[in-house]
Amino acid sequence: MSCQDKQKAEKEKPVSEFDLIADLSNFRQKMTELDTLTISFDHSVCTYQGYEQIEITKQSDSIHIVSNFIELTFEENPKWERIYDVKISKNDTIWKFEQFLKRNEKRKNADQNKRGILMLTDKKDTIRYSTDGLVDLNRFLADYYETMKKIYPENKNGIYGVEIVEE
Repeated sequence: MSCQDKQKAEKEKPVSEFDLIADLSNFRQKMTELDTLTISFDHSVCTYQGYEQIEITKQSDSIHIVSNFIELTFEENPKWERIYDVKISKNDTIWKFEQFLKRNEKRKNADQNKRGILMLTDKKDTIRYSTDGLVDLNRFLADYYETMKKIYPENKNGIYGVEIVEE
């Protein structure tokens, strides 16, 4: 392949217009099949350590969501485990993750010295959400867990909190 052919092929290659910062509140509609949104969530509180990685991709009119989790507190040999792998319509109204992000807009933070609880990454852009103290962290976790239980109601391993049963 000549140099000119390579340049022509590069120009014809589709390019995504998705901009994480501008399109975050409407990512399901704005993402293309060329985009991958990565979500990192730190479930750690006090002496507990757990981390979740979610990868979101678009496939025609669906959103593909894959969650992996690692728990470091109680496991001798911790390993990343696949928690769920689901596809939903890009027009789904049950999983309201964009509304969760809007509700927590005040927690967006550019300060890399603050502990990031939630990080969203696409290409070179990263958006961090942090909390201020234990009470704020617990409120943020509760909101996140309620949001995520909509996409994964089985909640195996209790990664989205455990139900408190009063007797």
